[in-house]
Amino acid sequence: MSQLNAGKVIASTGIEFPSYTESNKPTNLGTGATIYNSTNEELETWNGSEWMVIGGGSQPDGSSQDKAATNAAAILAVNPTASDGAYWINLPSVGPKQIYCAMSSNHLGGGGWMLAWKCTRGSTFGYNSNYWTSDNVYNETSGLNLNDGDHKNHAFNHYVASTIAAVFPDLNNGGQSSVPYSAWTWKQSGVGQTALSRLQSNQTLSTNPRGESSQSGSGFSNQNGYQWYGFNYTGNNSNRVRWGFGWNNEGDQGSNDVSGGIAPVRSGNSAGDHIYCCQGTTGVNRSIRAEIWVQ
Repeated sequence: MSQLNAGKVIASTGIEFPSYTESNKPTNLGTGATIYNSTNEELETWNGSEWMVIGGGSQPDGSSQDKAATNAAAILAVNPTASDGAYWINLPSVGPKQIYCAMSSNHLGGGGWMLAWKCTRGSTFGYNSNYWTSDNVYNETSGLNLNDGDHKNHAFNHYVASTIAAVFPDLNNGGQSSVPYSAWTWKQSGVGQTALSRLQSNQTLSTNPRGESSQSGSGFSNQNGYQWYGFNYTGNNSNRVRWGFGWNNEGDQGSNDVSGGIAPVRSGNSAGDHIYCCQGTTGVNRSIRAEIWVQ
């Protein structure tokens, strides 16, 4: 290997450093070695134990793994003009992970949301799936977008959310908030848990969802007797749901006939609206797409 010893190097056109991707950076170079990281488009130097960004400062703007931010809101604090897209988020227990973040001010009442989960019309995330009870992931890196598909990441498993929201792109526009695309929305503050924990434990949010148009809307069916809305409904074993409704045409939970929301057990779908009989209002009565966002 050629070696240059000089007190000062002056280049008239530039200095070209060895180029590596994030996945194939060497770890056997001498302290002070410098490379160009073509994945993150930045210069890095080896300090003897890890690669450090040169001139990167300490601003956690989520642009690279070493600049991972604590959440999407922290990125907006550093860069108020940040656009929607995948950013590096430093998550508890698992460290930096790429997460799709919504930064526009018209997303769920303000930017700074992280996509934790989404489903297509299907049964990947049925109620009894271990995706609701284990800190596993699904299409973790290929689902970093709003395209139709199934996706679960570690923001669902490990980020302690203050607010959680559900978005249903297949349903009419409206609900408890709004997004830049047509969808029905639910939004719940005061969570203080990970989505993984929240959707495993029962919590009543309303005993009158028929009277709350922002909850049931026009996409979900209902019944004229017993009514319930919240997290992890377990009042009727055949109609459990991770986030959604409990309905019956009678005043108790003994013979529920309609269910809807995220992971209704009766249909086996990842999300949807299901009628067995005796509905008061008829919704879409099928599998639907859904998203879960955390902030």
